[in-house]
Amino acid sequence: MADQSTVQIQTEEIRMKKSMNLLHCVAVLVAVTGHISIFISPGVIFSAAGSIGLTIIEWICAGLLNIGVCLCFVELATVFPSAGGPYAYVTNVFGGLSGFVIMWGYIILIVGPFWAYLSYTASVYILEPFFRIDCHPPALAVKFLGAWILSTLVVLNCIYMKYVTKVQTVLTASKVVCLILIIVLGAVVLGRGHETKSNFEDVFENTPSEAGPVALGIFYSLFVYGGWQIVCGLMEEVKEPARDIPRAVYISFTIVIIQYVLVNISYFLVLTPAQFLSSNAVAIIFTQVHFPYLTPVMSILVGMSAVGVLNASIMGHSRLIFAGARNGHAPPVFGMLHVRYLTPWPAIIIKAVWSAVMLFSGSVKIFMQFIQAFSSVMTLFVVSALLYLRWSQPQLKRPYKVCYL
Repeated sequence: MADQSTVQIQTEEIRMKKSMNLLHCVAVLVAVTGHISIFISPGVIFSAAGSIGLTIIEWICAGLLNIGVCLCFVELATVFPSAGGPYAYVTNVFGGLSGFVIMWGYIILIVGPFWAYLSYTASVYILEPFFRIDCHPPALAVKFLGAWILSTLVVLNCIYMKYVTKVQTVLTASKVVCLILIIVLGAVVLGRGHETKSNFEDVFENTPSEAGPVALGIFYSLFVYGGWQIVCGLMEEVKEPARDIPRAVYISFTIVIIQYVLVNISYFLVLTPAQFLSSNAVAIIFTQVHFPYLTPVMSILVGMSAVGVLNASIMGHSRLIFAGARNGHAPPVFGMLHVRYLTPWPAIIIKAVWSAVMLFSGSVKIFMQFIQAFSSVMTLFVVSALLYLRWSQPQLKRPYKVCYL
């Protein structure tokens, strides 16, 4: 190893109860994988891909690539079951400096833009139904409402944590309901013969001949399957992690990829390319064209989904800087808990402030670029750590081993 630095995660003597089986793992991964990208990012991917056919191919390829990366994380998670994710894997293998870079890069280039992205999504879906299909809410209004949503959830997570966790299941379920609704409505449009036939006369029309736009489309597509990193935190709660978690990865990604492909096809059955690119709130435009009476329902469901993912992110992401402070990689104040509420106020608030800065200074495309760029760097570090351990410690016990490396 690069040096003797190791991550010291604060744990209690009592371990979590191993109560999760394969079905539980699949349910968790299906719920979190892809967060709410299917409702806000398709237009960005389509604008880069240029054609419907290439767009669908990129969504499928991105899902398959994410499976491979996820399984690399699973192998390291079985080696370091209590380590605390990529930050700890990299620190344990390459030393404290690498861990420091990963932790602060994650906070600045992933957490901040991601919270801003989720706040923006919730806001735009709340405001969009109040405007005609050819008119969209002012950007500043969207960002101010997004900032209010973010600050409200931060306060709730700091003070009323037990109440927030009770509604999380309902918020998460709204995403599944919304996806099913879009697929069903797409099937209804197809069954009635009202689909936009011109979209499917030549699905590869306008496909770029240069490699750059294609690569950019794949780059954006990789982002839309994020959220599976929660798999790193499941090890202690799964009865047979080395057996069930890899299976859960294959099953859940298969479900999510099929869902996302069907939702994209539903979008293209209803919307023209111009409509598809006209707004980030593509699901709202989808309902406004053929099912205007369902627009408020779609707005509520997607808004709830975005709030649910943001709430879960605030609860989960705050642990990273909290752990980093305990290990000397962040100022000690970020390792403190409120004496009454026992929540990491400083860790939550500093990230909320940075997220607000990102919200007012960026756009959906910029958020995606920041997040995916550093996600790629972090993945490179993690895969390098995996390969280094394979070379330096070939006899190390590995309950699960990635077969293609």
